[in-house]
Amino acid sequence: MQKAHLEVHRKARSVKELSKLVNLVASGSAGAMEIIRVTCNEAIHDGVVAGRISPPDGSASKCGGTVFAKPEPTGEDRPGMEDATKLRSMEANSGIAFTRLLGLRLDPSSGPKLFTFGWNLGSSTYTVPNSPPITDILAQDQMHHLAKLYWTNVHALYGFIDRTWMQEQMNLRWARPDACKVPDHIIAGITAVGAMFANGAFDAMLPRIVDAQKEALESTSAMQPPTLLDVQSWILRVIHLRMTDHPHAVWIASSTTMHLVESVGIHQESSSSTLHPPANEHMYAPELRRRTFWVARMLNTWVSFEYGRTRVALRGITSELPAFGDDDDFTREYIDLYSLSCCLDPERTNQVGQWEDFLKQLEAYDVKNDVIQLSKANLTLCGYRRLRLANPILSSETITRIINVSLKGLEAARKMAAKARPWWHVANVPFQVICIFLAMDVRESLANIHVAMRALEEVVHHFNTVALKEALKTARFLVRLSKKRKEEDSGVLSQSLIKDNAAEDPQPENLKMAQLPSNGVGGPSSTVPAMGTGTNNETPMTNSSGEDWNMDQILNNSDFDWNYFLTADMPAFNSFAPDGTM
Repeated sequence: MQKAHLEVHRKARSVKELSKLVNLVASGSAGAMEIIRVTCNEAIHDGVVAGRISPPDGSASKCGGTVFAKPEPTGEDRPGMEDATKLRSMEANSGIAFTRLLGLRLDPSSGPKLFTFGWNLGSSTYTVPNSPPITDILAQDQMHHLAKLYWTNVHALYGFIDRTWMQEQMNLRWARPDACKVPDHIIAGITAVGAMFANGAFDAMLPRIVDAQKEALESTSAMQPPTLLDVQSWILRVIHLRMTDHPHAVWIASSTTMHLVESVGIHQESSSSTLHPPANEHMYAPELRRRTFWVARMLNTWVSFEYGRTRVALRGITSELPAFGDDDDFTREYIDLYSLSCCLDPERTNQVGQWEDFLKQLEAYDVKNDVIQLSKANLTLCGYRRLRLANPILSSETITRIINVSLKGLEAARKMAAKARPWWHVANVPFQVICIFLAMDVRESLANIHVAMRALEEVVHHFNTVALKEALKTARFLVRLSKKRKEEDSGVLSQSLIKDNAAEDPQPENLKMAQLPSNGVGGPSSTVPAMGTGTNNETPMTNSSGEDWNMDQILNNSDFDWNYFLTADMPAFNSFAPDGTM
């Protein structure tokens, strides 16, 4: 009944919104078409993410020919005209945006810029502090080496930078600094992430590079209106922090990145939005905007999920999914995997069938990169935790599915460790697999804990950091606790098998001479030894106690009367009715 009332309310609200839109169109309102455009774009975007609409540009073939379908979202999850109205209301709240809108209405060619005029008294004397130039920290050949490591290891997965154009600008920074169009902090970000794949060769200068980027970002984009380059530099900082630092620092940096995304407006396709006026620079090309936005959103969402914090949810997202790149570009495949994980948002519904479908989709999602395989395994473990919350009792099929994906993730972690690739899930996945397998507490999962433990040990051997040693120590401690618990449980069960000596029966009833029934061959008083045709009344005993049968002795005794054993009425079953019921 409650569900029916909610559906009626949703339909009534939709009719009200449609009526409002019809009135706007009839009155010739310029905002009506904008509402329609935003609504349609969000609906298409939601359909692609939810799997109800096949992704464009042949994405189905890129993902192994599988079209993924997620559970139908509830009414409150569907974007509609109300969301577009909220976006326009947000613009209407802004006096700054209204000033610009008024100027554009008076003269579209020379309206005032955003963020000006009467915001405050303007008495600040803040000046941007001087950060050490990147050329004082790195020589040009060092920059080339670190940039090459970045392009080789990171760009294939997070392809949100124009590699050709950026490399040209980096060369100009050392050859002709005045002609360089990129700030030092993005060069520092590229080289800092690249240094993580240099096997420690740049550890001495890495702190200076990281600090230079941090100081520059906090004194520019955090204090002044940002640019797309600032957003890209913040993404680089998030990636580096995810590899090296505390989850709180990563979450704060990723959340800051999303706020800058909103400030720049790259979460929307080029539009006439007052708060996000279009830009014509090369760096604002639609494909770069899309890739930058989706990578930033993916990182913020996943970091928030893993850290147990709230992600930054922006209004009015109309950005299309980026296009597929070359064969060595896995950015779109990574974003598609992220799209599958959107159901993990705590705001979504929490149903058992939803998580089982999610795990099926993850298992079917074909990946060709070990780093993406690690993320796939991590999402599977997250899906298990959500499913366990909804239903602690899992089917054997679901358990097998989780174990299979986890084992593939462990293999990917071992490969990455052998190549000295310091991706964060190289350590995270083996450790979490150990925890999940212990929590499952079934024979299939416990039988594979040694695989996860060996993988974690290999990771520790290759990287040998204090944090990894602590993780290995903790994993072993958890296994010992589980082993101790099972030994204690085994002891409790053993107590039920120990008899009191005073009450112990020297000759168990089931080994005494069996009485034949009155209609038996030997008559009512005939007796037949239970153990053979002789008169030997010795009771078969085990080596340890008198409570169990010595089955070896029974089976090897050629005098044992199996015909009588199989045909005689057994006293233990006399309580059964003829039809087999109790």
